[in-house]
Amino acid sequence: MSAALQSDPAFPGPPMATVPDGRDPDLRTVLGYWSTKRGGRRIPSRADIDPIDIPTLLPYIGLVDVEDRPRRYRYRLVGSFIAAMWGESFQGRYLDTARHQSYRAFLHDLYTTAADGRHALLSEAVFDYGGEAPVTIRRMILPLAPADDAPVNMLLFANQFSAPDLPDRSTPMSDLHMEPALPEAALDHFEEILRQPLPLD
Repeated sequence: MSAALQSDPAFPGPPMATVPDGRDPDLRTVLGYWSTKRGGRRIPSRADIDPIDIPTLLPYIGLVDVEDRPRRYRYRLVGSFIAAMWGESFQGRYLDTARHQSYRAFLHDLYTTAADGRHALLSEAVFDYGGEAPVTIRRMILPLAPADDAPVNMLLFANQFSAPDLPDRSTPMSDLHMEPALPEAALDHFEEILRQPLPLD
């Protein structure tokens, strides 16, 4: 089963060069949808994101509430496929309650970069399973705000999972014969190999 987000010609992404090396037509679909919803604004609002527009994308995307004073991130929505890949649903939880300190800090930094910078952000990290093939997670993070002069109050994100022996599609962890879905040890052994803001103006 391919975990790739379903491409929707109604939401063509920005030029392929915007997403490095052209490996992510699926993430480009999410980026294209978000960009379309901006209209003349810098970023769209949560009210602009309508599940009816993107039913095929829903299993692969999530929403994160951005809280300030102090800055915290709470998972409002986690797509069913993302939950399956991680082996659990973290919907309703705060990021700062996650067990793995290094990975928690990594995600907090990513979310803060996207929220404070008010731009789309693409990240790629490789997770080491020891004797198993590593798994790569490419992540698109897209800020949402009620108005251009208002703080970012939510993030839309999409994750794409892939393994080196299956370079053209995302793959459920179960297909890689790894139990549980994402071994906890892998969260202590990862390396970010790409972080790129994607300005669209």
